[in-house]
Amino acid sequence: MSMTADLAGPHAMRDNDYYGALLARAGEIEARYRQLTPKSAELFARAREVFPGGFTRDAVMRKPYAPFIASGSGSLLKDVDGRTVVDMWFNATSLPLGHAHPHVLAAAEQQLRKGTAYFGPTEYELPLAELLIDRLPSTERLRFANSGSEAVMMAVRFGRAFSKKPVVLKFEGSYHGSYDDVSWSVSPSLAQAGEIRSPIPVAESAGLAGTDGRMAVLPFNDIEALRAYVEAHHAEIGVMLVEPMANRIGLLMPDKDFLLEARALCDRHNIVLIFDEVIAFRVGYNGAQGLMGVAPDLTTLGKIIGGGFPVGAIAGRADVLDLSSPALGFRVTHAGTFNANPMVAVAGYATMERLTPEVFAAFNRTGDDIRRRLAAICEGLPLQVTGSGSLFKITATGNTIRNYRDGAASNKAWENAVSLAMLNEGFLMTPTLSGAISTVTTPEQIDVFIDAFKTIVTQ
Repeated sequence: MSMTADLAGPHAMRDNDYYGALLARAGEIEARYRQLTPKSAELFARAREVFPGGFTRDAVMRKPYAPFIASGSGSLLKDVDGRTVVDMWFNATSLPLGHAHPHVLAAAEQQLRKGTAYFGPTEYELPLAELLIDRLPSTERLRFANSGSEAVMMAVRFGRAFSKKPVVLKFEGSYHGSYDDVSWSVSPSLAQAGEIRSPIPVAESAGLAGTDGRMAVLPFNDIEALRAYVEAHHAEIGVMLVEPMANRIGLLMPDKDFLLEARALCDRHNIVLIFDEVIAFRVGYNGAQGLMGVAPDLTTLGKIIGGGFPVGAIAGRADVLDLSSPALGFRVTHAGTFNANPMVAVAGYATMERLTPEVFAAFNRTGDDIRRRLAAICEGLPLQVTGSGSLFKITATGNTIRNYRDGAASNKAWENAVSLAMLNEGFLMTPTLSGAISTVTTPEQIDVFIDAFKTIVTQ
């Protein structure tokens, strides 16, 4: 499919020559972008006066600036300069039905007239919770939150309370939101990261207090390293946090045997196994755990379950989540002014009820076809195509990707230049070339997307 040789010696020279051809045009690509987006440039200059660096959301940062969006409908965005752009990321995968879907709009508009939030529960939160519990094989109880980050934070708290052990074990390259105890070794430099089998935790952010007695990091998708570490340190490990589809590694599904080993080790040593399915829940009707046939103790959710509104959820075993029951004296507490607010509840349910098994089957067929066509373009080039379900990623490396380090030395400058060139052609992806489709993405849009990518990366 693609080159698999390590980027070393003559291979590195050949690969760098390939990347260099497009990078030599990076200035031209940026100049065209600036020409196409003068109003976005004006707004970015204004934003720099109120937001540090001009951004208030890290995920949308790109050079020279992100396009400011005026509206969205279906699979299309309109920016403030009047350009129509095909969305190929849908607000970080959170809009599987596309923008302003009529069914979701109707539910949200009806609720809007009744009020947006109350100091009390509503009946609307129940159908969404019941639907999610029904779809996740591992789930008996659920609590809503306001983001994926908050869901992870609370899942870790539940896990520590249940196991009565402090250490959170996560995997190198996995992103689990902005909570302090998981903001380690998300994108560490290889110079700081230590040996591949025994990574050194590297802070992802300034302001973190340290890892001693709180968390540890292991290589993703490595059964032997996982088994050896857990057997040696299980007395301290209370939580194992796993992405059953690793977003920043390359939207990569791990080997099933890796997840089975994680499950077995957690069962053996009283460790709470958490699957972070904030993105992975998009890959199938029963989430990634349904596809892989491995059940965690807790699952964190977000993005698609909110219908375009801020949302999170912690779902899982009753004996773990019931530690928050008011019937207990010293319990796991979890407040939140907007938890399960009716706007989220009705929009989320309107979205999720549309995502039937048949819709997921069609999603996945189309995703398979996109990855196949991209891989054909990348054949013989130092590029890797990964992903699952309706998600895909192109990584500028000659290495087959199985873990963080396989793609860590990828040519990010090349990826950013290609992403900006694709934006010039009317397609919005992430700066590192992750993409997604929605139920309203058309075959014609996909054809033009594939042709544009081919032109850019092969000329």
